[in-house]
Amino acid sequence: MTAPTTPTTPTSPTSPAPRDDADPRARAAGAVADAEVPGWAGGVMLALRWATLLVEVSAMVALGTLAGGVLLGLGPALRAGGLVAGRMTAEPAPWRTFWRGWRGGFGRANALFAPAWAVAALLWFDAAAVGLLDGPARAVLQAGVLVVAAWGVVVLACWPAVVTRYDRGPAATWRLLLLLPLLGPATSLAVLVVAAVLLVTAWALPLLAVLAAPGFWLWATGRLAADRLDRIDAQVAGGAATR
Repeated sequence: MTAPTTPTTPTSPTSPAPRDDADPRARAAGAVADAEVPGWAGGVMLALRWATLLVEVSAMVALGTLAGGVLLGLGPALRAGGLVAGRMTAEPAPWRTFWRGWRGGFGRANALFAPAWAVAALLWFDAAAVGLLDGPARAVLQAGVLVVAAWGVVVLACWPAVVTRYDRGPAATWRLLLLLPLLGPATSLAVLVVAAVLLVTAWALPLLAVLAAPGFWLWATGRLAADRLDRIDAQVAGGAATR
């Protein structure tokens, strides 16, 4: 006669999967998932968290820039801030991700950002020279400075995405960056629109601009640049496949 077996309680299909508590990032991701609230209240909380993260990203970029003495801090801060802004509410540990990216790519980010400082210095001297000229020469130089400045804004907007996505040297990186405004004119126009909106916001609401403008800039331009780079990569992959 066989002994009776103790019935086992069936596992609920909705029970959560076990988490890897040994991984701090997994624990943080689990905490974010547990904090999700369904319905309209969850949407409001998600929007508030998104807005809060914009302010946090702005603070990260400011602190990262100061930590590197401005000249050596801005490039790594933009790169690391772009990483966090690209994930936003899906990033469970934004501060840890920022500082890890800031330290990990410090040397490479500065090497790739050095030409941006040189171009900024040239634009400053050209702008100063415009004030010393008069007549047609001033109008021509002023128009040239505006065109180069607009081109530089688009290049700067794409810089974090390009540096993060591709492992290339300075020459190859800047060759792609300088060509991107031509490769994606619609993207370039959208970037300039974002810049104009932020300038108007800074004029009308300076406190809001200080708190959230850097984070919003990295988020908005990062999405635009990533979409353009996705299309370029797809075209390159398609061309290579047809050979």
